[in-house]
Amino acid sequence: MNDTKHYPPPWNLKGEGFIIPFLGNKSLLLDKGFIPEEDKDFFVGGVGAIMVVNYESSNVGPYFELLFIPGDFEHIRTTNTSTQKKIYKKITKIYVSSLTSVQEGRLNWAIPKEMAEFTWKKELNKTMISASTKESGIFLEAEFTKKFFHFPISTRLYPISLLQKSETGKLINTQFLGSGKSKFSSINKWTVNEKLFANPISISNFCFGLSADDFNIIFPIPEIF
Repeated sequence: MNDTKHYPPPWNLKGEGFIIPFLGNKSLLLDKGFIPEEDKDFFVGGVGAIMVVNYESSNVGPYFELLFIPGDFEHIRTTNTSTQKKIYKKITKIYVSSLTSVQEGRLNWAIPKEMAEFTWKKELNKTMISASTKESGIFLEAEFTKKFFHFPISTRLYPISLLQKSETGKLINTQFLGSGKSKFSSINKWTVNEKLFANPISISNFCFGLSADDFNIIFPIPEIF
């Protein structure tokens, strides 16, 4: 039975994960970046990111997440007093292990979440992750090794503003806040079914790995255009 309770924002999430920032190849991303046809004319490229996350606590309990941001999108916003051209990020592919998170992510922020099952294993400084769906089986196998020393990370240094389109056509703008500590991480393995998720090696000119340890993220009440 589906959970009929609603979990409105803001959400407070804590946990650990890995980030793969990349400098994308625009033409490859237009082909392999899961960008909706209606958004392709507004895609300008730039820095994108893959994130795989173990939310140890959230408003809807613990769950895993795998998401893809291809880069920057240009949006022209017209109001009664002005016309503004702004740059936003967009999540074009995302899987989570919680049905409630799927439902509430779509409802609260228009994030197009899909269901998947995850495994997350740690051995010393290595972390092994896999993701699968009932229809396709395992579509991702990844391994990271954390290296060197911790340093602080925060979205205050690199703000991320998402612009997602809801199923009813509304534009939902969310600027989430996050902070924690990080280490550089080698990407020992990233084997993926590219029909279901992105491969940073095949879409980018440069990528690297970072851990996100003991982080805290706040997903606020969004702005609806």
